[in-house]
Amino acid sequence: MTVPTQNRQGTATRTRLVKTAERLFAAHGVDAVSVRAVNAAAGLGPSSVNYHFGTKDDLIAAVLLDLGAAVRDRIRANTDLLAAAETPPTAASLVRAVTEPYRDLLLRHRTRGMRWIKIVTQLSLRDHPALTAAEADLPEHLHTQLRRAFPRSDPARLESRWAIALMGFLQALARADEWHPATAPPAENLLALYEDQVVFLIGGLERLLGPPGQGNDGVVGT
Repeated sequence: MTVPTQNRQGTATRTRLVKTAERLFAAHGVDAVSVRAVNAAAGLGPSSVNYHFGTKDDLIAAVLLDLGAAVRDRIRANTDLLAAAETPPTAASLVRAVTEPYRDLLLRHRTRGMRWIKIVTQLSLRDHPALTAAEADLPEHLHTQLRRAFPRSDPARLESRWAIALMGFLQALARADEWHPATAPPAENLLALYEDQVVFLIGGLERLLGPPGQGNDGVVGT
């Protein structure tokens, strides 16, 4: 069965718009880039984004899911493995379950992966609805494992501190290309940065929340 030419052209145009938007959003910021700018940079008509996606938020969601669906699904699979284990997860297993898919994305797609992480970091800072939609129900499943790991920690403080810690990790990754501004950072630099951030993140969680499986009331030194 052959795919109609019109459908192939539509798919190619959507891909072109997504990749153009990804490049512009990462370089200039999501808020600073207009739909008109995306259309112009893609060499398409002024109504192309509206025709193929509907709104700018729909385009942002498409950019997030283009590379991010695989990251999200991998984190969900890792979280399911933690949930299936009889013993609660450790801080290390939680951190690596969430962060390794980001590392692997950057190793597979150095330039585009870096752009994607920059965009995710921007959107996370203001809890953009497109990011919330792209995550689906993943945060709920992660928070369940957090509560298993630190059962005596206050749930609200636990989730807020986890969010702060993960944001720090993303912000560090988003700046990795500053070491090599002319090119994507080499794999060995990315791996070194990743390991440093993971060790820092694990230690911070254990310091703030207490030994996994025991926890505390969310106050350091109690």
